[in-house]
Amino acid sequence: MKRVASFFISIAVLVVSGTVNADVPITKWGKPSLQGNWDFRTVTPFQRPASFADKEFLTPEEVEEFEAAVVAGRAARATVEFDGEYDQQDLDVGYNQFYLDQGTTMTTTMRTSQLIFPENGRMPSMTDRGRETAQYFRALQRRSPQGPEDRNLYDRCILGFNAGPPMRSGAYNNIMKLVQTEGHVAIMVEMVNDHRIIPTDGGGDDLPEDMRLWKGDSKGYWDGDTFVVSTKNFTHLSRFSGTGETMVLTERFTRLDENRLEYEWTVEDLEMFEDKFTAVVEMQLTEDDVYEYACHEANYAMPLMLSGARKQEAQGIEDDTWLPSWSR
Repeated sequence: MKRVASFFISIAVLVVSGTVNADVPITKWGKPSLQGNWDFRTVTPFQRPASFADKEFLTPEEVEEFEAAVVAGRAARATVEFDGEYDQQDLDVGYNQFYLDQGTTMTTTMRTSQLIFPENGRMPSMTDRGRETAQYFRALQRRSPQGPEDRNLYDRCILGFNAGPPMRSGAYNNIMKLVQTEGHVAIMVEMVNDHRIIPTDGGGDDLPEDMRLWKGDSKGYWDGDTFVVSTKNFTHLSRFSGTGETMVLTERFTRLDENRLEYEWTVEDLEMFEDKFTAVVEMQLTEDDVYEYACHEANYAMPLMLSGARKQEAQGIEDDTWLPSWSR
């Protein structure tokens, strides 16, 4: 495995949770190196499947069985012959298995879900306010768009599907580049090439409440050997998994060894959800590079959607079927 930067001094010993982990690169200023290209593909479900019930961890044999079932399922779908019929999901996705890059392995934690809190591995219930807001945006997405602002941020190429923040494994482009200096950490996710530049000294004064950013306002600090990032001041449209503008995100980056970076994040938004929720995934160091995701340049869908909507409008057609199948 290649070294991620020439100025990292050689191997050190890092103590994490009472266990000694060797082979953690250390920067010349004495902090664990987080720098590199990190792959966060995983077939570990985000929420715990009902089939695992109250089981938090799998055995190595169960992990092998689960991974084999995932691979077999994909192979079966890839060999199905087209019968001339299609459904809405075919139109929504527009990709076959060749273009998907979701990984083939679970995380080395052998957990049954990426969510570790609530303890049942499931998302907490939404509040009344959260459900009302979700219904509003669902209705907005269902109707024929009056303009680009009626479509979600992914359609508009403003935020990446898996880039967050927080970052979460998706269908493809599951690579994050992290560049580290003593004073800042820069994070760029391949999906839509979103990036954040995060100060490591706490970041100074908070932004005023009325100043809202698509990816929020991030400030970082070191908690021992873990880099902690706190982000707030999101817009009401950012909506990670149904969150609102009061969301506070806490991310924790911990280098486990030469090849693994633990990424744990917690979302707190008691306006939209009845409890906080926390997920963890182990990213793998990769020699794969981050490539341009030309979302805006190749976003042919937007003018096509709007021209189609105007055609329906001219013909007096009222269409409420615009909601993608994965949002139903």
